[in-house]
Amino acid sequence: MKAIINRLRRLENATAPAERERAAADAIIAARRRRLGADYQPTVFPPDWFAGCRGTADHILRARQFLQERKAAGQAGAR
Repeated sequence: MKAIINRLRRLENATAPAERERAAADAIIAARRRRLGADYQPTVFPPDWFAGCRGTADHILRARQFLQERKAAGQAGAR
């Protein structure tokens, strides 16, 4: 009986996986804002830029490709 009660207490006090993921995402976003400054504007991608991407790696590669092309063209805001 004591083991059941202890297990229930741990479950009640544990954070849900979605909450832990959101907290990590918030920490990453806050660090990015501190690093890039208050006037940073997120990159706006063309509407079909990510068409055909199968996963996260494809999204990362396409985003990098876009930023490299923009930097090569000398557009403002490219880092």
